Formats: sequence, C-alpha cells, structure tokens
Amino acid sequence: MLRTQKFAGILAALTLIAWVPTSNAFADAKAEITDLEHKCANSTTADELMKQCYDNSNDLVVYDMMTPREFDGADAVHTDFQNGFNAFKNPKIEFLSLHVFTDGKMGDAESVQHMTATDNSGKPIDVIFRVTDVWRKEKGEWKIIHSHISLPVDMATGKADMQSK
Repeated sequence: MLRTQKFAGILAALTLIAWVPTSNAFADAKAEITDLEHKCANSTTADELMKQCYDNSNDLVVYDMMTPREFDGADAVHTDFQNGFNAFKNPKIEFLSLHVFTDGKMGDAESVQHMTATDNSGKPIDVIFRVTDVWRKEKGEWKIIHSHISLPVDMATGKADMQSK
C-alpha cells in the first residue's frame, strides 16, 4: 500500500514537472502571437504586412470586409492589402479586445479593432471591426494562414454596423 502511494506521488510529481515547461511554452507562444498581432496592425505597407505576418503560399485565404468576399493565395491577399493602403491615409488601429489561444503549433487570435484614418479626399474614417487570424508556426516563425475580417450587420436595415458595440 505504501509502495503504491509512493509510486502515485512520484508519478504526479513527474506529470507536474513535464507539464510546467509545456505551459510556459504555450505562454511564450501566446505572447509571440499577441506581439505579432500588434505589429500587423501597425504595418505601414502591404509588403511589410505580408512579410511580417502572412504565409506566402497559395494556401493563404483572407475574407475581408470589402468585396470580393474571398482572397485566395498570397498574391491576391497582397493586392487586397495594397488597395487598402492606397485608400487610407494615416491609419491608426487600437485593439479594443484581443484573445489568443495556441497549442504552440497553431494559434487563433480573435480581436475587435478600432481604426481611424482619412480617405484620399480627406474624409475621416472611423470604424470598429472584428478580426479572427489563424496562425501556424513553421520553421520557427508564426504566420497567418487565414484571416476573417468582418462587420456586424444590422438585420433591420441590412447595413453594416460601422461602430459596433
């Protein structure tokens, strides 16, 4: 009986020791993705955004808030982002919320972001939108393999809610 209790205690201690580094690795991965989300939001060009944040393959898919509904592959995503950077001046993004989940190899970042900017005619832009990014770690680097950017819709009017609460 004493031998069984001792074995159970040793097994529990080894399990705890094995779990602690893993939980630290998850915390590190979560911090890395959080930092990258902020770097992505602060990018000033499509080239910078793609290089720091996005997978450079044809597997990449982005659902943006503007049409068309889907951009498949790195070239299409780069063009979409370039069109966005061409349409806005001085964009500033603030995270209203950011939740990151990861197993150390894949990650999910869900956020609500507030963007202010001006369009090319000088008209102010003020929009709150949602973003879900799916991250994958390959060759030691985290890259987004899928983004879904959206606005809630007011079902009574059928219009996007640009200041969603």
